[in-house]
Amino acid sequence: MDKKHPLPLSCQSLINCWTQPIRLHSIGMANKPNFSSTYPLLVSFLLSLFFLYSNSKFVVCSTDIKCTDTDRRALVVLREGLTDPSGRLSSWIGEDCCTWEGIKCHNQTGRVTKLDLRNPYHLIGAVDPPAYKRSCLGGKINPSLIRLEYLTSLDLSLNDFEGLEIPGFFGELKNLRYLNLSYASFAGEIPASLGNLSNLQYLDLYADSYSNTGPRELRSQSLEWLTPLSSLKYINLGFVKLDSIGDHWLQTFNMLPSLVHLRLHWCELKGLPLTLPSINFTSLSVLDLSENSFNSLIPPWLFNLT
Repeated sequence: MDKKHPLPLSCQSLINCWTQPIRLHSIGMANKPNFSSTYPLLVSFLLSLFFLYSNSKFVVCSTDIKCTDTDRRALVVLREGLTDPSGRLSSWIGEDCCTWEGIKCHNQTGRVTKLDLRNPYHLIGAVDPPAYKRSCLGGKINPSLIRLEYLTSLDLSLNDFEGLEIPGFFGELKNLRYLNLSYASFAGEIPASLGNLSNLQYLDLYADSYSNTGPRELRSQSLEWLTPLSSLKYINLGFVKLDSIGDHWLQTFNMLPSLVHLRLHWCELKGLPLTLPSINFTSLSVLDLSENSFNSLIPPWLFNLT
């Protein structure tokens, strides 16, 4: 166990209870050990230590860990900037933010690791626009969010931010591995600071929307910000306007060795290179280039994506 995260008191007490009955005698002493009584206890003790110190999911010690005051205050400030017509954040009261709706904390440190504010509205069948709008979060996203320095997952999908630009300070959430801003009516230029998220594995910026408050345009004039994101496995830029990036867009994605899913539906792409010097995204299993403006032969490199 990391010294920074000592065992909770209840777990330590449990270990003390297991170890007290065990009495091992030195070999060679006149009083020989009674292995028939100590052996089962010793095995039980060692197995228990193994599960505890390996952070096994099968052993859960009851703890009284609560969220830190820093994280709680950051979330309160974030809530104050958001609009919430349906009261989805009504549980965001009290001292322990780990019990609030959409919040998940580390079970030993109490630091917030997951913020899931995805709209729960059921989008099956016909959408009732007024009901959908009432279920959406909106407003402003306060920079207090960056105080959640251990955040690994952020989901704001299916809300309505009415053309708000994606905040550049999202790039300061260095531990982020999952970022979902799809169907949330963000607009403007994708901030290049997202390229600072070196641990990011999942990125969904799908720019279509269920909102009827007007057209939104999310765009990117360059894809260089993607280059440092070597851990990316999933990226969805559907409906993001990429018409000004030229014919070299594919080479950027080809430099992402971990990429498995690449979705570029309706991005207004025009050029499709017929050749690639080499294929680096060898893990690619899903490639969606539908509804673009290619006037090209099917490129031969496509058949090398085994």
